Amino acid sequence: MSTSPEILFHRFFQSAERSLRDRQIYKGKQDLDRLPPDLRSLLSGIQDDVNESLRHERQDIPEHVNHPPFHFDYIESEVPNALAFGCEEYSFIGVTMGLIYTLWDVCVRLSRSQAMATLMGIGLNAEDLDMFHVVLNRILLSFVISHEYAHHVHGHLSPRGPEAMIYNEILDEDQAGSLEQQTLEVAADGDAAYRVLANLIDGVERTKAIALLKLEGEPNSAQDKVLLSCFVTGIGGYLLSQPAVGLDSVKIYRLTHPPQAARINCFMFHVIGWCKQYRPDLKEWMTLDRFQKLMIVVAEISGDEGSPIWPAQTAFLQSEDGSEYFRKLDKNLKAHVSSL
Repeated sequence: MSTSPEILFHRFFQSAERSLRDRQIYKGKQDLDRLPPDLRSLLSGIQDDVNESLRHERQDIPEHVNHPPFHFDYIESEVPNALAFGCEEYSFIGVTMGLIYTLWDVCVRLSRSQAMATLMGIGLNAEDLDMFHVVLNRILLSFVISHEYAHHVHGHLSPRGPEAMIYNEILDEDQAGSLEQQTLEVAADGDAAYRVLANLIDGVERTKAIALLKLEGEPNSAQDKVLLSCFVTGIGGYLLSQPAVGLDSVKIYRLTHPPQAARINCFMFHVIGWCKQYRPDLKEWMTLDRFQKLMIVVAEISGDEGSPIWPAQTAFLQSEDGSEYFRKLDKNLKAHVSSL
């Protein structure tokens, strides 16, 4: 009898192939029964929905490599991270409890902001804000899971050896990265953006979000604008919640992920690409000015608007060295997409 994916998932983290540091940080599968009832119910429901969706993933997509069946689970760890890794006959996606709590906190801050609610056209009573929080949280977790899914189906894990078979979602300055690795992260972001937007604006998640936000009586075009704003705001808040790093012409090529300001820029390129293809009216509506207004509020909510790192990071990316970085990243991304 084959071993269940839950057991294999847990064993992976305590395997002798993992470093002692990894085994101390990632203790294995999170026992949901040890969590408070409300949180346990929420996470169990999300896990059931994700694994049911993964069991019925399309198998006829030309850009996807052959891969074992998927299993999504939670990792007992305080470190905020999401991981993609292969083990025996499964393709695993894991999200740490540290990241679950981080996403929750990001959504609480965004949903409790009066300025954000006004920009989004969301009601300001407590119940409406609670529902806004739920929508943001579902969007964020879907994006993170879809990002890790993309690493699997695009073959990003295939050439990696046992010691490096984990794809980390969160920027880790202790790792030695490269422009090639950053390219794969941008590609995974793009794939995730397309998947989540398709589900949120054109798929089953739309009905849930519209009901939670009490937008049933609004025209479809107005609903689309709120949903797109939720998506952009949620992902922007998530990326800006991560620690900013200082940049120079050498360090930027040694990161595992693009610096946050660059990653948001690339993310919006994918979002506008999706809108252009499927909702041209949304492309015209989500102007640079509208996007910047949203991000200004998001940055203020993040609490880092006074940090000297953000202006310095933006200034570098607008310099000639920053422009050269974007040219190289764009060239790599186009080559990667062509290779799929």
